[in-house]
Amino acid sequence: MTSQLSSILGKLNNPAEEAYKVLRANLSFYGLIKAIKTIAITSYSPGEGKTTTSLNLSISMAKSGMKVLYVDADLRKPMLMKALGKDDFEGLSNYLSGHADLAEIIHSTDINGFYYIPCGVKPFDPTALLNNDKFDTFLKEAQEDFDMIIIDTPPLGSVIDCSIIAAKTDGVLLVIRPKKVKAKNALMIKEQLDKSNAKILGVVLNGVNQREYKEYYNSYDYYGTKRKYAKGWLKSLAGNERS
Repeated sequence: MTSQLSSILGKLNNPAEEAYKVLRANLSFYGLIKAIKTIAITSYSPGEGKTTTSLNLSISMAKSGMKVLYVDADLRKPMLMKALGKDDFEGLSNYLSGHADLAEIIHSTDINGFYYIPCGVKPFDPTALLNNDKFDTFLKEAQEDFDMIIIDTPPLGSVIDCSIIAAKTDGVLLVIRPKKVKAKNALMIKEQLDKSNAKILGVVLNGVNQREYKEYYNSYDYYGTKRKYAKGWLKSLAGNERS
């Protein structure tokens, strides 16, 4: 079955589309050092745009010629299925519980090269399901057929699921919306990922308006004196990284 995702997601404006191209290019630089085929994406809290980032990054990669699999691994809150208006898809939880094969849970879209796996039925214990060996088998099988696997995980400030998933992937991206997350909370999730031996690939600033985006590329002075909040927690992250 093919889903009409392009009509649901809509068309990105030029600055947003360019931003995802830059993100895609930066990730490809990591791949020159060590091959990256699986990326977990998370945030501190709901509403920061991790699902939007996961989907648009997946689509950007697919448009570049890659075969990409988006995985909704938020077994507690199926955002993609809500967007599609569906609640009866077999998905990741069905596979992990042994009730479906991989081929049965992969869905195609109207976007060439872009496929997705919904979260599936809500399990009784999502953490235990993600922490079993079946998830490792899932990643191994999926990598045989796809160039890139983007895994949308629950917010790390709420549940531990992302740490479990990130430890099994090649890297993790943090999506942070300025003025929504305090620096200490951003550091908290970074420390949690470090404890899991997860490789943090970088931070995605979401919700930046077009004027600020243009200032960044025109003058490389995005973190100006009027944007002390974002500047503060990014400095904190950088300082913690060096220590």
